[in-house]
Amino acid sequence: MSNELFDKLQQLSNLITDNFNVIDEPIDIKLQMEYFKRSKKVRFKSDEVELNDICDLSNTDLDDEQLRDRMIQLASIDDPKAYRILEEYAKDKSNKLHAWALMALQESKMLIEGNLLNERQVFVSTGLGGKGKLLRYFVALIGNNIDEFAPYQQHIIQSEFETALKNNRSDIEDIQFQGKYAALTVLIPLDVPCHQTLLSAVEECNLYGNFIKSDFLITNVKMLSFSEIDDFVAGKMDDISSDNDEVDIDELNDPSEDDSDGQSSIE
Repeated sequence: MSNELFDKLQQLSNLITDNFNVIDEPIDIKLQMEYFKRSKKVRFKSDEVELNDICDLSNTDLDDEQLRDRMIQLASIDDPKAYRILEEYAKDKSNKLHAWALMALQESKMLIEGNLLNERQVFVSTGLGGKGKLLRYFVALIGNNIDEFAPYQQHIIQSEFETALKNNRSDIEDIQFQGKYAALTVLIPLDVPCHQTLLSAVEECNLYGNFIKSDFLITNVKMLSFSEIDDFVAGKMDDISSDNDEVDIDELNDPSEDDSDGQSSIE
């Protein structure tokens, strides 16, 4: 993660308190960007759309493109009925449009809450999503001059990272080991310096033998397999996202604004 991106997230955290939203489920970043772009076009054309005209998402005569547009139109209507229609449709995780439905559901929620509370709502969007007010990150640690983490080293890593994250209002969701790599999924608040928090945990671990490289990988784009981590470390994988658009911060209640940025890198 670049310093520029973290600075941007911190600036955002200084501007907002509780009125920002994070989708819990991981959603491919390219799909998110497609939704943002299409939403602005479709909403512009659908200002006068009536709820009764677009409430049926089970209509078998609609193709996927029409369903996507209909969900965007529903999300642009300030009516709890529109939200409930999207909520019901999004329950089916086997639906190939499930991720699109989640994006529309989030937009609908922000519109209704924003107008009800008379507060500007901010949508923080990453490929890995989050939980509540926490953003989700994938972290890969690399063993230093070892071929495999020993059991006691695995225990140290888990213990020190749990402590460091807990002390910074953060959590570990998952941790796995394979060879000289440790893969962690962590949840960190927007206003917590994630790089420094993780680096401090690495430094604490290294008090017991300097067995972890100080360089590590952190991304909010996608989960990586151990083979992908190996390719990245070996330089065979230039970037986790070829489009370099891993994070989008978009104020959805203002379609005139478009702001996206992001980085993934070895820290």
